[in-house]
Amino acid sequence: MVGRRAHGQLKTTVLALLREADAPVTARMLLERWPEAEPRPAFTTVITVLTRLRQAGAVERIEGAEARFLVRHVAGGVAAESMLAALFESADRGAALMSFAEQLDPKDLDVLRRAVGGDPA
Repeated sequence: MVGRRAHGQLKTTVLALLREADAPVTARMLLERWPEAEPRPAFTTVITVLTRLRQAGAVERIEGAEARFLVRHVAGGVAAESMLAALFESADRGAALMSFAEQLDPKDLDVLRRAVGGDPA
C-alpha cells in the first residue's frame, strides 16, 4: 500500500522530535517540526500517539492553555531510554523482552531479577 508507515514509525518520530526539543512542546509544534521525508500525520493522530506514549510512561504531559509534552527521562540515562524506545517500537513487546533477556549474561540477569522482585538465584 502506498503511503503506509512502517509499524512504530509514528512513535519513533514523535519520540525523536521530543528528544530534540529544548523545552516541552505542543502537538502543533511537533507537526511544524515534522520531517519532510515522512508523510505528515493529522493533528489528532499525533495527540493519540502522545496519549499512548504517556500511558506507557515514556512521555510527560504538562497542563496549560495547550498541553505540552516532553520525554520522561528514566534512571539509567541514555541506555535505558534507547531500550524503552526499542520496546515501544516493537510489534510484540513480550518477544522483544524475551529476546533481550536471552542475550544477557548471568550477572545482568541477576540484576534484572532483583529489579523486578524475582529471586536472583
